[in-house]
Amino acid sequence: MPGSGYAVDLFQADRSLGAGLLLTRCFVLTANHCLRYLAGDAGDEERVSVRLGDGTAVGGRVCRRVEEADLALIEVLEPELVPPALPVGDLPRRGDRWRGLHRPSLSDPHLSGHVDEHSVDYTCVGGGRIQAIQLLAEQTLGDYSGYSGGPVERQSTHACEPALLGVLIEQYPDRQAPERAANVLFAVPLREVMNRFPHFRTDHLLRALEPPASTAERTGREEEQSATRGVVAAPPVVVPVDGAAAPDMPSAPVSVDAAVAKGEALLSALKEWSERGLIDPAQVAGLQVHVAKNVIDLALGGEGA
Repeated sequence: MPGSGYAVDLFQADRSLGAGLLLTRCFVLTANHCLRYLAGDAGDEERVSVRLGDGTAVGGRVCRRVEEADLALIEVLEPELVPPALPVGDLPRRGDRWRGLHRPSLSDPHLSGHVDEHSVDYTCVGGGRIQAIQLLAEQTLGDYSGYSGGPVERQSTHACEPALLGVLIEQYPDRQAPERAANVLFAVPLREVMNRFPHFRTDHLLRALEPPASTAERTGREEEQSATRGVVAAPPVVVPVDGAAAPDMPSAPVSVDAAVAKGEALLSALKEWSERGLIDPAQVAGLQVHVAKNVIDLALGGEGA
């Protein structure tokens, strides 16, 4: 059962799959193993129902799985129905008080405790090595099944506001009684999530801001940028735009006010992510210049870089 505006339940028909959390109005994050019993024919899209905190159910589609890190991303098919009660994220610190915002049912307790280690190298059940948050739970349940996929939130104190720290993925077995779980839990922090999913990388956001360019222009620009870094250029990424013109037709003019608004929002986001350590501060200045240049070019009637 969700306990916050951004904690959600995942269902297929009437079958409960587990918990998740809204990263944006368009994407839900969950533990990949929560979807292990998701039914569907080979080749079909994996559809789920996302139940919001107010009980509203919206459609969802599994758009990416990172099995080795036990993470999965679900695209919300009706984002306009999602209320704008989205989380504020932050980096965990040793000793932070935390609470789980999801519990399997009304008869189950809420989880809470403190951050034992804010960043540990951990090999999860998916086989991958990740940076994880090691949590100690005050509730000694012996089995924490049903809590996976739920958000881990830092509790409010006089020194800091509540903030999303990560997503709960695993419990650790009690070595003296392997059939039971110890009160040691592991969560994936937001920095690891952003590294695992291209949907939240800065270059993806910059491409969404830029006006449409020809494939040749995009490829040449990316090859030039990649050459300076000594890496192979990735294939061009096409960002779909509602109502986009056909390939042979000229693209519709971009509203200067809309571009400025998007630019200001992205500049603020870059600054905030840098302060929280979610991106390398050394990259921020160059990214900010890139955003500003595109907005200025549009304002002067150009087509952006």
